[in-house]
Amino acid sequence: MLYPFFSYLKFLIQSTNQHGVHSPFVYNFVTKGLYKKSQKSSLIEQNVELQKLSKKKVKILSKIINYFEVEQIYFASDKVKNTENDNFKIVFINVDELQFIDLKKDLIIIITDIYKKKQNTSTWLNFIKDTENIVTVNNYFYGLIFLRPEQAKEHFIIRV
Repeated sequence: MLYPFFSYLKFLIQSTNQHGVHSPFVYNFVTKGLYKKSQKSSLIEQNVELQKLSKKKVKILSKIINYFEVEQIYFASDKVKNTENDNFKIVFINVDELQFIDLKKDLIIIITDIYKKKQNTSTWLNFIKDTENIVTVNNYFYGLIFLRPEQAKEHFIIRV
């Protein structure tokens, strides 16, 4: 019960806004995606699982979908289909499913509930530490993973 509260306080102390980001990819995502007003995505309305999310999580997820022009959302149990276009696809998973995910360049992996329990936070931090060629963005509500071989491994803690 107290863990989410104290983890949020720690998050607020460690987090930054766009001025603390030195990666052009993440800076553009934060300024033109997360900090921009946007409409609720129709993809959220089409998925029953996503309709259960809080208003704040739906708002953030809509901004991610709109910024990356995502056409399809998958869940960990789904098989991600390869398409001919280069649009991003979202894979929406729990922390427990993190070890089973297959990283691909056109995927945005969104991990939910990373601060729900201490075990979840530990799993998230271990994945970040042990995985190469990734850029991660932690906005407290979601952990986002991008496979970017052209960029140095970096982790950003961003207030939304």
